[in-house]
Amino acid sequence: MKLRIACLVLTGVLALAGAAHAEQRVYAYDPADDTTQARLDSGLTIFFDRGLVGMRVREILATRARASVKVEPAGERELGARLDALLPKGAYERELYAIEDAAEGPALIRALCPGSTKGWLVMSPLRYQSALTIHALGDTPGGGAARLCATLNLNFRGEWRTPPPGGGSAGSAFRIPPRAS
Repeated sequence: MKLRIACLVLTGVLALAGAAHAEQRVYAYDPADDTTQARLDSGLTIFFDRGLVGMRVREILATRARASVKVEPAGERELGARLDALLPKGAYERELYAIEDAAEGPALIRALCPGSTKGWLVMSPLRYQSALTIHALGDTPGGGAARLCATLNLNFRGEWRTPPPGGGSAGSAFRIPPRAS
């Protein structure tokens, strides 16, 4: 019993420490193929927090359209099916986020999953200078388990720097990595 209480306390302390030391990051991506370009018509800018115990995407912005959606971490149970059954064979992405049903959320769901009223995004952890694959899932019209609607392939474009704590200038606002030759 004492071990269980100690584990619960330690988990709470780690969660608070992770939240307290979360670093806000902003990565920009461009479509990597014609299919992604047709679905998005522009790149994506992803706002996320990186802490001691992982990352959490907060908002996704359509770069040209200036449309944004908030996302929240979601559980596989919401889908009515296992991710392994929904994603393409060999897909390794597992970070699941629900698209909030506010602002441009419903429009994004309709664009990625015609006929759906609920939507989810599945992605891998974001890494500096790494390509990103996002799987869009939507609920099945008329009920039933979620379905795979689209796979978006994105190339890393750069990182927007956030202001340092306490304000001030962080130098250049946008950092584009050097191209490999």
